[in-house]
Amino acid sequence: MPPPPAAPAARAPDAPALLATQTISDVENLYKAGVADYRSGNLQGAKNKFDQAVEKLLESNLDILGDDRLSSEFNTLTEDVYAAEAAALERGDTLSPHNYVSPPIESFSGLTFPVDPKVKQQAQQEVKAVRSDLTLVSNDYVDGVLTYLQNHGRSYVTMALKRMGLYQAMISETLQKEGIPQDLIYLAALESAFNPYALSKEGAKGMWQFMIGTGMLYGLKKDRWLDERQDPAKSTLAAARHLKELYQEFGDWSLAMAAYDSGPLTVQAAVERTGYADYWDLRRLHALPEETEDYVPIFMATLMIAKDPKAYGFDIQPDPPLVSDQVTVSAPTDLHLVAQLIDRPVDDLTRLNPSLLRWTTPPNNPQFVLNLPQGTKELFEQRIAAIPEDKRIWWRAYKVEEGETLADIAKKLHVTTTTLREANGLEGESTLEQGRHLVVPQAPGKESSLARVREGVAHYAVQYRIRAGDTLEFIADHYDVTPYQIRRWNNLKTSQLTPGASLRIYVAGGRRSASSKSHARKRQSPRPPSKATSHAETKPGAGDGAAARAALP
Repeated sequence: MPPPPAAPAARAPDAPALLATQTISDVENLYKAGVADYRSGNLQGAKNKFDQAVEKLLESNLDILGDDRLSSEFNTLTEDVYAAEAAALERGDTLSPHNYVSPPIESFSGLTFPVDPKVKQQAQQEVKAVRSDLTLVSNDYVDGVLTYLQNHGRSYVTMALKRMGLYQAMISETLQKEGIPQDLIYLAALESAFNPYALSKEGAKGMWQFMIGTGMLYGLKKDRWLDERQDPAKSTLAAARHLKELYQEFGDWSLAMAAYDSGPLTVQAAVERTGYADYWDLRRLHALPEETEDYVPIFMATLMIAKDPKAYGFDIQPDPPLVSDQVTVSAPTDLHLVAQLIDRPVDDLTRLNPSLLRWTTPPNNPQFVLNLPQGTKELFEQRIAAIPEDKRIWWRAYKVEEGETLADIAKKLHVTTTTLREANGLEGESTLEQGRHLVVPQAPGKESSLARVREGVAHYAVQYRIRAGDTLEFIADHYDVTPYQIRRWNNLKTSQLTPGASLRIYVAGGRRSASSKSHARKRQSPRPPSKATSHAETKPGAGDGAAARAALP
């Protein structure tokens, strides 16, 4: 009788599968440790654990995108790294949308400006009488705008000259330090009516209407925490330096202003094409973009009215200067806590800090300067010292009302009396004075906040081809991700990018066109463009085959 057939040999486990299983196990352990840190309020510890887990995945040399398990782990981790930094998501971290407004220059689009002979006669007299550190001009272009502003454009003039009072002293000081004409302040009237929340159709922002790219070239940061284009002082300095460079290039302030609006390459091309290096000649020949043709005349008309408002029928009381105390905030701190500590409405803080995009000060900038209502710095520094640095996102302060006991307050704030007593160094049934501020320990982050972030995990991969001049910040802003995420997704050790190479970017919320936003600058030249060069700006991925996508599992 023949022997029974041998049982088939057990198949050896696939080596890559074993490695993937072990890697996932290691990553899970690091992830759990990170979540534990996060729940205890140790945000930096959580981020470090998540970082280590990501590194473990990237250094495994496994096909992360080709393995469902690894892909899922990777997506979870890259999102949680950001969640650890944005811990205040648990409390509704993102500020309510700012009331962005269109810049005044857009309201002039498509208008014509017929001249009133009486206004023209008055303007010619004013040019001779008004003192300015710029060359004033009275011609049909300027006088036509003057006619319009005295009739249909009164609201623009009124708003601009009223709000100018808020920032005039600061802008004047900056222009003086940079050695450029004081009357360039009226560019901010035309650009935004001195509103830091002015936002153009092309994405230029702030009082001086910087695009992201030009702003970054002049030191204005933009990330998930703040947008310094909305910072009145920093954007004014950037604008002054930009204008100064444009004047050095063109040797004429009217041409410099035209270049500020449409870009130096546009103005230079018009000069070369016509042979005229005079703004008014270029205006007469229609050699500039339509907006730029009106830009300098509107500026001139605004300046002339501002110099003598009553002569043109305006009686405007400027807003008082916006003054503040400044304090360096070394640890991420919730604005609600700050407001409670200084007994001021939180709206006062958002008004004084328009660059902030979230309710917390940036965790990635230990030198962040927070503007406080004037006269509150000492009080803030005294009271914030009672709150541990790593608790300033979560903890709050409470002002005792008349007749309240510790038990009353504990019940109202959903904490225990023991917690309140220990946090404030109280003994027994201490009597609470009306108006006293108590430190209120509150529960730190929960895993649920990480889960909410993961709900927005990317569902589609975009291949983006790097072009000359690209930076991680530009690309990240376009796709609404962080530079950190792009580095992690592509295993980049540095921020250096190689033109022609491709980046894999995971886009949240469905398929997003690679050309859905204006890019942040022209690509014609390495020279910095101006704030409004977006009229001719190219867009990331447009025309370069970068829009290929593949749905992730």
